[in-house]
Amino acid sequence: MRLNKITLAILLSVSSMYSFAQEHYPVKGKIENVKNEAVGMAAIQIYKVGATELLDEVFANEDGSFEIPDLEDGSYRLVITEFGYKQSVTIAEVKGGELILDKIVLETAPTETIELKGAFVRADVSQYRNEIDKRVVEVGNDLVSAGATAAQVLNNIPSVNVDQQTGQLSLRGNENVKIFIDGKPSSLSAAQVLKQIPSNQIKSIEIITNPSAKYEADGKSGIINIIMIKGKKKGYNVALNTGYEQGKRSRFNNSLTANINTGSFNFFGNYSYNKRPNEFHGYLDNFDTKRRQAIDILNKDENQAAKFGFDWFINDKTALTVYTNQWFGKGAGEIGSDIRETDTNILHPNAAIFDGDWKSQDYSLNFKRDFDKPDHNIILDAFFSQSKNTDLRNMINTYPTDQVFYEDRDDKTDNIRINLDYTNQIKDGGKIEAGLQFRRQKNDNTLLTDRRVNIEGTIIDPSTNFDFTRDFFSAYVNYGQKFGKFGMQLGLRAEQFKDKGDYFYNNGVGSIKNDKLDFFPSAFLTYDVTEKGQVLLNYSRRIDRPGIDQLSPVAEWSTPMITSIGNPNLRPEYTDNFEVGFLQRLGKNTITANAFYRIVKDNIFRNVQVDEKDREKFIQNYENYDKVNAYGFELSFNLVPTKWWSSNISGDYTFNTMVVKRLDANDNPYTQEIDANRLTARMSNTFKVSKAISLQHFFMYQGKFRFIQGEMQDMWRMDLGARYTFMDGKASLSARVSDIFRTFYGRLEMTDPARGYGNFRWEAQTLNIGFTYNFGGKVRSRAEAQQNKAENSGGGVGF
Repeated sequence: MRLNKITLAILLSVSSMYSFAQEHYPVKGKIENVKNEAVGMAAIQIYKVGATELLDEVFANEDGSFEIPDLEDGSYRLVITEFGYKQSVTIAEVKGGELILDKIVLETAPTETIELKGAFVRADVSQYRNEIDKRVVEVGNDLVSAGATAAQVLNNIPSVNVDQQTGQLSLRGNENVKIFIDGKPSSLSAAQVLKQIPSNQIKSIEIITNPSAKYEADGKSGIINIIMIKGKKKGYNVALNTGYEQGKRSRFNNSLTANINTGSFNFFGNYSYNKRPNEFHGYLDNFDTKRRQAIDILNKDENQAAKFGFDWFINDKTALTVYTNQWFGKGAGEIGSDIRETDTNILHPNAAIFDGDWKSQDYSLNFKRDFDKPDHNIILDAFFSQSKNTDLRNMINTYPTDQVFYEDRDDKTDNIRINLDYTNQIKDGGKIEAGLQFRRQKNDNTLLTDRRVNIEGTIIDPSTNFDFTRDFFSAYVNYGQKFGKFGMQLGLRAEQFKDKGDYFYNNGVGSIKNDKLDFFPSAFLTYDVTEKGQVLLNYSRRIDRPGIDQLSPVAEWSTPMITSIGNPNLRPEYTDNFEVGFLQRLGKNTITANAFYRIVKDNIFRNVQVDEKDREKFIQNYENYDKVNAYGFELSFNLVPTKWWSSNISGDYTFNTMVVKRLDANDNPYTQEIDANRLTARMSNTFKVSKAISLQHFFMYQGKFRFIQGEMQDMWRMDLGARYTFMDGKASLSARVSDIFRTFYGRLEMTDPARGYGNFRWEAQTLNIGFTYNFGGKVRSRAEAQQNKAENSGGGVGF
């Protein structure tokens, strides 16, 4: 330890002597607007010309004057930002003395997403842009005002759907999509995560429909990465958000985001609390058995989430980021699943009282080392998460027989991942990306019950235990290069996975073992048709390995008529994804169009079949399709017709041909082919009434679509909102009414395994009121130097 201190002292001394040996000169200037009025407190960021590392940052005085006291000879790029003005870039040539710059004039501009005096200021309108392997939505106030949670925000983004009943996320009509938070998975389910994240904590959303070899190969529909707001501005910065939502029940959400940046260290954190009781009502008629099952759910959700950590900018080329997420949630309520005999009108009451809670912790460490030239770095990323979910249910059934019993479900999950990534931009050549990864997913799933089931004269205890571990060993390499108007990126990923599972079920035992090496190529081609127009052509091979919940023989949920259960015999499904896209910018307007085609082998799907032990009951499980061919089209217009009106109009259409091998009533095999399609359209408008007031309008239509058991009918909704900004943009008040005409509800027509009809309603019509206040200030009179712009510190997927 003594040697380390001596060594550190010597290094600091040498560094000090080196710095004193350099000549440093001041740069002075003044910032005004077009009316020759001083612009005080504007932020001036200093970069070396040709570099991306932030060297220093100062703030203008109240009279608009500023001084950068210590700069060596050389060329510098000064980036000036202030709320309500266009960003300005000035080049300063420092050589042998004091430099007095000409007056810097800022032009008035529409609100943009910037960090103002330490407070995060969000754009009025969400911005959409295309990158070589993803689409990025910079979340504006129009999407934030769309709802209180991430689930409601995502449902307003083109090609994304969130099931209002189950919280299931789908992309391009397919549920096999991976969700990440700041580039990393969560040990909680997607439905739980989306309900817990407040909408005002979301900075941007990345839609990666055709991931390159750099990304994990799981998820045939791609990856949705939610990037959270993390304060990085120097000084202290605080954002307060509170919201109230009224449906059939009252709901509340509150959050606090803060950071303190002293130059070498940036400490950040946020905390949110949500209380979201909700109701769900529906019924399902079985025309064959003449039974109607009503479904009435009262769920009293309450959860808390906290994130805190720090960035340590060790020097201008080295940074370390450490943080943790802590999630806590409680759910209690009642489930009514009464059965009515429609031919005799006899009612059989059934009820369940549930009480559960979940806890999850994520821990992340990210170390980045930049080398001398741009885009040349190495990143070590380590991540660990752990969750525990408990669910205790007391059941009182009168159908088909009188039963009183309990079910106690416990689910424990551990995730570990370690990534090592290397990037090198070759001079006058291409860009190389390579990396290694280890992942482990471990799950222990248990069901304890005092219920007993009589099967052919044998009394069965349905208590179940399922212990499952999945390991991954991965390596990838990408090479990309630009040749004039033509750009390309080619990649290959190798993944070996090992599954090991043991389960005890119905007085029997079983096991799962898999060990396989797979290769996943990817290719991305771009061509610049014009300066503002681009064509993209992409290909990737993907895999969907059955999830732990899909494999587990532990019943996920059950009612007197339906039981949902996993299938330990599921096979992985493989997908070849092809995509072509077009992007055209016309001034402030953007038009994007995409078409995709998927070939899926052994597609995993959710199936409903008659329970052979009781023909009046059904079992919902998972099976493999033989083959699926899917294609679709997407069209999006991001328009700014006038200074006071902006609009986003989008539509997507998907078509699936499913080939299924089945058995008839006499156990004879036959092949069934089903065609299914879905049309979804969205339109979002923002009207700027004044500098402080804006109005918002949203419309969504989801067309009918077929699936293996029947057809979902179409539904639509319209929302209206308003927003008032005051206190120089630091505070805002918003209000929104969702589903004004109460038209957003589900209708289902069943054809297999029985004829039937279902109707399902949730609390789609709500009133949302939100308040936001941002404030901040300086920690010191001038910022400290040498902050590394850490690409992975604020989010983004990098494996």
